[in-house]
This record gives sequence, C-alpha cells and structure tokens, in this order.
Amino acid sequence: MAARRRPPARKPPARIRVPPELRIEAPTARIIRVDLVEDPHAHIVCRACGRIQAVELTELDRHFLTELAGHHPDGWSVDGIAFSLMGACRRCREGPTP
Repeated sequence: MAARRRPPARKPPARIRVPPELRIEAPTARIIRVDLVEDPHAHIVCRACGRIQAVELTELDRHFLTELAGHHPDGWSVDGIAFSLMGACRRCREGPTP
C-alpha cells in the first residue's frame, strides 16, 4: 500500500498596500477587475455601487494622457496608463424606481 501524499499548502492571497488617495470606497467588499485592453485606457467608477464603465477617448485625449505619463518623477518608469473618473451611476443617483 502506497503512502498518501499530503496536498500542497495553500498560499494566502497577495496583499497590496494601496495609498489612501488611490483607494475606492465601495459599499461592499468585492473584487473589482478592469481589463486594460488598450493603453491609455479610461473608465468611470460609481462610488456608491462600484459599477465600472469604459470611457471612450479621442486621439487628443490619448495624446494628453501619454504626454502626462512622461512627467513621472525621477527613478520611476511608466508601463501602463489608466485614467479613472469617479462619480455616481444613473441607477444610484436616481434611486429605485417605484
């Protein structure tokens, strides 16, 4: 009779320290995933429910964000550009329908 192998120990999920000025306040704990399909990319986030929607960028918008990324502090590098707008979605602004 062969000895049973023990299953590998599970690693705890990675924890990332996020500065307070970059935190998004959400009413419930949830995973927020944003697929950055293009660079630069923009989206809007509802502070009330956490809903995320992509924002279309013009060529001028893309140029501005790319130029802005060039103003990073010495010693830093930029490997992606994501721009976030914060606000409230229509559903949260208007409340439940009667």
